[in-house]
Amino acid sequence: MRERYFTLRAHLKHFLKDEPYDMKLEDLDTIWFCSRKNSKRIIRKLEEEGLLTYQPGRGRGKVSQLQYVTTFQNEIESYLAECAASGKLDNIAEILRLPIPKSWVDNSSKDIRELLGLKRDDSAFKDILHTFKARDIYSLDPLHVSVSLETHLIECLGDTLIRYNSEKDCFDPHIAHHFQVDSTKKIWTFYLRKSVYFHNGETVTSKDVAYTINRMKNSDHSYSWLTENINKVICSHPHKVEIQLFQPNPFFLRYLSAINFCILPADIEFDEFKWVATGPFRLKERKNQKIVLEANDSYFKERPLIDEIHFYRVTNDAAKTVYLSSEEKGENLQPNNHKIKDSGLRFLSFNMKRSSIVQKHTFREAIYHLFDVKKMAAELAWEVLESNSFEIENAEPQQKHPEKIIDLIKESGYKGEMLLLYHFDNYHAVIEAEWFKKEAKQYGIIIQLQQITFDQFSKEGMEDDIDLIIMGLTLSYDKHLAFSYAFRNKALLFNRLFNRTIETFIHENLTQFELEEEKDKRMKIMEEIEQYLKAEIALIYLYHPIVTRALDPTIQDVTSHSFGHIDFTKLWIPS
Repeated sequence: MRERYFTLRAHLKHFLKDEPYDMKLEDLDTIWFCSRKNSKRIIRKLEEEGLLTYQPGRGRGKVSQLQYVTTFQNEIESYLAECAASGKLDNIAEILRLPIPKSWVDNSSKDIRELLGLKRDDSAFKDILHTFKARDIYSLDPLHVSVSLETHLIECLGDTLIRYNSEKDCFDPHIAHHFQVDSTKKIWTFYLRKSVYFHNGETVTSKDVAYTINRMKNSDHSYSWLTENINKVICSHPHKVEIQLFQPNPFFLRYLSAINFCILPADIEFDEFKWVATGPFRLKERKNQKIVLEANDSYFKERPLIDEIHFYRVTNDAAKTVYLSSEEKGENLQPNNHKIKDSGLRFLSFNMKRSSIVQKHTFREAIYHLFDVKKMAAELAWEVLESNSFEIENAEPQQKHPEKIIDLIKESGYKGEMLLLYHFDNYHAVIEAEWFKKEAKQYGIIIQLQQITFDQFSKEGMEDDIDLIIMGLTLSYDKHLAFSYAFRNKALLFNRLFNRTIETFIHENLTQFELEEEKDKRMKIMEEIEQYLKAEIALIYLYHPIVTRALDPTIQDVTSHSFGHIDFTKLWIPS
């Protein structure tokens, strides 16, 4: 009941005491996700507990009123202090998900910090990492995942037959201890390790590999292209699996190393809330607002040093107010800032299928010169690397000529029509889009912003009304697989915005890229595709984000993993 009460005051912004607030019962139905009957019941219960007074509206046009006996800020601060003292992080997270001023958390932030970070539970002999995440988890299904956090979590939960070795640019055996290809390069044979166990205790066999591949092959989801060249999967022995291709493909091992191919059990229907795979962590708990991973004691490789990870969903402001900490004296804490540079790419893309002014090359060129990353980074105090390519190794400032913008806009024939710019609903994306809208307005370009969520992102039809979109790609360590993935995966919205001419060029060259065995020649094809897109101004490379993660200085061996996240399997704290 306390949660209902806090939700009511936060969402309706009923912050003061002894102040009559007008209220409609339909607002309560929406906030509490319940029927009118239940809303009335809850209100009466809150009144009985002395938390508020309720004056129902009498007669036509008369609104109901609520009044409170304490200020909301005092209640929040007292409740947070109470929860921090008793170590109730779940209850704290409930408060930190509410739309309340972040200053209300300041008095308790030190106490909350002491509950976060990598903590040692001596009674259970466990090292537990408590951390916040600033958004919901949308999908942990390998067939649907297209966002970096979810992809990283699946890497913790599952394993593939082989793994890409970024240092040597080769593929290491993983669930398969050995693999080979025949002279035609169409028949790949994988020999499975013995005693690799799923989280439910069952042993991995070749039938599980076949099931995983066929599950993707028979799917109509965005990753089915990874299996298009697979003719059949033959399981001649429990620890031997043969994959036959229609055509030789040097890229095949890269496909199999993708986390979308993490091996799932054949005899259990997949349930992303009851994840069963072979990974270094098990899914111990998954609720809408919390996820708990626990170390897999039966893992066939090195067991994680940490025992559990608890992720709590809070608002972005709350996540920034308190960082990972386990030091007892929080007021003197100086967190270690770990910078992760290779965390992806931000870019702006145009809808080349929609009939609008963005079809004009001169207008797109004007936008290119208008979006000055150096200026944006300076004004927003962001640390970024200006990009000129998908590859961060090619990062360099682009030449911008703002003096050309006015003439280019005139030449394009732009008449002040409104353009719809899509962007994600997270904090940085909103700030970035608002900055661009302000810049465009100075040149008479009218931009309307449209926020989208991650689950909306992959839905077909989303592209119909888009004129422009700002989005990001978080890339795996295998840059060549990442490049292919970026353009093959139609779940990535920008891929559905190219016109037929551009689509044909990309498809033909990407096919050549994947069939090329020599790395240098593949890199040349990558460059040709990028140069073509830049010449067409089909998309504009913006920058590579530099992610800074503040961590408790007692945490050891903090290293980055793929997709711009920290490798949880390596974390530990000294005794």
